[in-house]
Amino acid sequence: MNRVLLKTSQLGCALFLVTACADRNIVPRELVGVWGLTKSSAANLPLECRDVRIEFTSDGHLITVNGQFNLVVKVSVTRRSGGFVVGQTIVEHNDKPNCQGKSAHFIVSNFVHEVYFELNDAVLRQYIWTKKSTRFIEYSRIAASKSS
Repeated sequence: MNRVLLKTSQLGCALFLVTACADRNIVPRELVGVWGLTKSSAANLPLECRDVRIEFTSDGHLITVNGQFNLVVKVSVTRRSGGFVVGQTIVEHNDKPNCQGKSAHFIVSNFVHEVYFELNDAVLRQYIWTKKSTRFIEYSRIAASKSS
């Protein structure tokens, strides 16, 4: 009887840990979808860079389209300080240059593995480096995600 209780208890703990870990990797519903630069953020960029867009998918990915460069990363999202810390691991890219002509090799070599986002009303703010830097890019929702 004690062995059965112990095994049931161990199974319960294992399921709890798997569930707890899985919840961290789920992209919150409010982030899922396609986001394009707001007019104010786009206005600060060269014309060829004003069509940058990102897509958070419900299966835990972030897809970035920047010029010819397409990047897919696996994300883990944690809520923090009224926003979201997004851990990123590169899954794949198409080896094309971005809107500034920077090579995929350069982009991947300088990849930032953790980014902070805030969502205020319909504006998604992505901070460059850290929130304390006060440098950010803003996006507005274009469409719901194709994979949701």
